[in-house]
Amino acid sequence: LNGLLTDADKTYVRQGGVPFTSLKREIRFEGIQLRYQADGPLALQDLDLSIPRGSTVALVGPSGAGKSSIADLLLGLYDPSAGHLLIDGVELSSLDLASWQQRIGVVSQDTFLFNASIAANIAYGLSDVAEADVMAACTAAQCAGFIGSLPDGLNTLVGERGYRLSGGQRQRLALARAILRNPDLLILDEATSALDSQNERLVQRAIDRFQTNRTVLVIAHRLSTVQHADRILVFDQGRIVQRGTHADLLAD
Repeated sequence: LNGLLTDADKTYVRQGGVPFTSLKREIRFEGIQLRYQADGPLALQDLDLSIPRGSTVALVGPSGAGKSSIADLLLGLYDPSAGHLLIDGVELSSLDLASWQQRIGVVSQDTFLFNASIAANIAYGLSDVAEADVMAACTAAQCAGFIGSLPDGLNTLVGERGYRLSGGQRQRLALARAILRNPDLLILDEATSALDSQNERLVQRAIDRFQTNRTVLVIAHRLSTVQHADRILVFDQGRIVQRGTHADLLAD
């Protein structure tokens, strides 16, 4: 019991700080290092990176290269072990974490859906959402078609963890959930890696339409899935080893 009650080696959600309203210029990583444990290896080392507002930046590389660690830092799940993570020049650690997280949309490889209606899953965490807004998000996420073909439409129950839907349908609902929040930053963490080619094209088409004039961070294994990014960063062993456009990297 004493071990459960002690605060040693436990991480707590940070409270208070400067309220975040909107991203105006850029997100910047300066000399970032990250260790998940004090005596553990560096997951990220000597990282310098800028994500300008309105740009799409892609991170590619093998598993364990450090790509998802970037998302962990941006979501405030961990603080950098060294360096500065700046949001419009303000340290993320100085911002009110809840207000910052509310302005981030995340679509990951493993989409969690509740045993509730499609509409409730898309609007989860929001209050007083109009059905028209939910449907607009569905249209943007390329899922209005299959929802319209269901007998109960938006009121269709998806089952535990969404088992009544296909993988591609679940991913498009997750994208609709993110779009409905109109996020300042959209993080796509291996969002299409588990899909077949047809569903990958549908999800990618929705992403391509949504990311116009949006700030998007794409995390992927394959260079082919991020060819439309403004800038691609290749990670290996916690470092950026190549930078450029899709054409630049193919030419190297």
